[in-house]
Amino acid sequence: LGWHRAAICPVMSTELTDAMPTQRHVLVGLTFIAAFACYIDRVGFPIVYTILAREAQIPKTIQGSVHSAFYNGYTASQIPGGALATKYGGDKVIQVAFLAWGLLSLLVPSDGSLTRQIWWCRVAIGAAMGVVFPSLHSMLAQAIPVSERNRAVSFMTSGMYFGSAFAMMMIPAAMSLGGSKLATSVTGASALLWLGLWRALSSGMPLSPVRDNGVLPGAVGARKPRGTPWGQLFTSPPVLAIMLNNFTFHYAFFILMSWLPTYYEQRLGLQANSYSLLKMIPYLVMGTCSNVGGVIADKMMAAKKHSSTKVRKILNTSGFVGATAALWILPRCGSVFSAAFVSSLALGSLAIARGGYSVNHIDIAPRLAGVLMGMSNGCGAMAGMIGPWLTGLILDTSSDPWVAAFSAPGYLCIGGALVYLQFATTEQLFD
Repeated sequence: LGWHRAAICPVMSTELTDAMPTQRHVLVGLTFIAAFACYIDRVGFPIVYTILAREAQIPKTIQGSVHSAFYNGYTASQIPGGALATKYGGDKVIQVAFLAWGLLSLLVPSDGSLTRQIWWCRVAIGAAMGVVFPSLHSMLAQAIPVSERNRAVSFMTSGMYFGSAFAMMMIPAAMSLGGSKLATSVTGASALLWLGLWRALSSGMPLSPVRDNGVLPGAVGARKPRGTPWGQLFTSPPVLAIMLNNFTFHYAFFILMSWLPTYYEQRLGLQANSYSLLKMIPYLVMGTCSNVGGVIADKMMAAKKHSSTKVRKILNTSGFVGATAALWILPRCGSVFSAAFVSSLALGSLAIARGGYSVNHIDIAPRLAGVLMGMSNGCGAMAGMIGPWLTGLILDTSSDPWVAAFSAPGYLCIGGALVYLQFATTEQLFD
C-alpha cells in the first residue's frame, strides 16, 4: 500500500501517533479480512436460499422477504453500533459481533419450507453484523493518517467484494459436498476464524477510543470535545447527502447481490449450484476498482490540482453514472458472458463511487466516524430491507420483470449523484 509516517489525524491521541507503521498495516489487513468474512455470508446465503426456495416452491415475493430479513436486524443495530464503538472502542464491539454471528449461523434451518425460522435467524445475524462496519470505520479513523485514509478505507471495503467472489466459488462447492447445512456452517466458521485471528494479532494495538482530556489535540484554542450532536448530524445537508448516497449504493448493490443468482438461473439458464469463475468476475472487478479508486483519490489530493471536495465529487459522480448505464443494459443481455461483463461494469462503477461518499464520514467528523457510519450504513441497510423485497414483487407482477427490476436502481443512482454534487464537502464540520 505504500504507507509511510505522515501527518497524523488531529483527533488521534499521542499514543496513536507513536504507533508503528506495521501496526497500521496489521489493522488495515484485519479490517479487510473482517469485510471479506462478512460478505461470504451476505453473498453466500442468497446462493443457498435460491436452491432451498426452488426446492420448496417458495414464491418470489416470499423469497424477497427472506432476502430482506437480514437487513431488518442490520438496520436496527447500525446507529447503536456506531455509538458503542465511539464510547467503548470498535475493537471491543466487533469481537462480540463476530462471536454472536458465528454462533447464530449454526441455527439456520436447511429446509426451505421453514420460512419463519429462516427469517428470524437472518434477522438475528443481521443485528450482529450491523455493528461491524461502524466499528471498522471507528478504528480506522483513530489509527490512520489523513494522507492514507482513501487507500485504507478502499482496501478495507474491497474485502467485501473479494469475499463476495470467494463465496461464489466456495458456497456452491460446500452445497455439493454437504448440502445447505454445511454451506451455512461455513459462513459461521468464517466469523469464528476471524475472531481467532484478531485475538492472535491485535495484542498491543493502540485502539482505545479518544478520551476527553479537555482539549482536542491540534485544535485551535481550547475547544472541548462534545458528546454526539444528534440534532445537528441529522439536519446537516452534507451528512444527509452521504446518507442518501449510501442508500443509493446499497440499493443497487443488494439487488445485484440478491437477485443475480436468480437472474443467471432463470433468464440465462445457468444453474445456481454451478457458480464458476465467470460469475465471480464482477466481484473481482469491484474489489480491484475499489482499491484503484482509493489510490486515484489519494494521488489527486496529493497533487493539489483539485480540492478534496472536488475529488470526492468526481469519483462519486463518475461511479454512479457508469453504474446507471450498466444497470439499464444488463436485462437486455442475451448470454452469460455479456451479463457477466455488464454486471462487472455496474459493480466496478459502484466501487469507484465509494471513493466519494464512503470516506466522507471521516472527512467531516473524524471523532464521530463510527456514529456517522452507523447513520449512513443504516440507510444502506434500509435499502437492503426494501430493495430485495420490492424487486421480488416487481419480478412477480411486471410485464417486463428484469427490465423493471434493474431500471429502478439506475434512476436512484442518478438522483444520488446529483444530490452529492450539490451538498457534499470534505470540510471538518464536527469535532
